[in-house]
Amino acid sequence: MKIDAVSFFATVHSTEDPEKVAEAIATLIPFEFEIQSTRAEGHFGNPLIFLEVHIRKKKEIKEFWNSFIERIGEQKNILLEELEQRIDEDGFFYIRVDKQQAYLGELKLISGGDGIILKVKITTYPLKRDKVLEAAKELILNGY
Repeated sequence: MKIDAVSFFATVHSTEDPEKVAEAIATLIPFEFEIQSTRAEGHFGNPLIFLEVHIRKKKEIKEFWNSFIERIGEQKNILLEELEQRIDEDGFFYIRVDKQQAYLGELKLISGGDGIILKVKITTYPLKRDKVLEAAKELILNGY
């Protein structure tokens, strides 16, 4: 089992400062990274900016994951309880972090709403959902 990649996604609404949302993402990642920015328009013509970060290097993935698991502390139980709903058939594990709390340096998991979305690609051989669930549980409980 391994994590192949971790991606971070955040939407910057017209009422938000893009630099502050980028700083919120930065509180999750314990090393230098590059943010990709895309401008868009909402349904009602409101300006939006989409921020993305992709981590693919094994060492960085391991460093991120172990730091993240340590920092969420007892919230690991939320991930364990909601594991079935957070993993799809392709082995992606979805985690959402409160954007405002992240900006303040705190990691607070949320179930929905406007937050920073983490998309963690877990690979198992063979790629079967039950194996991915088992691998994700192991990663949550023991780190990478």
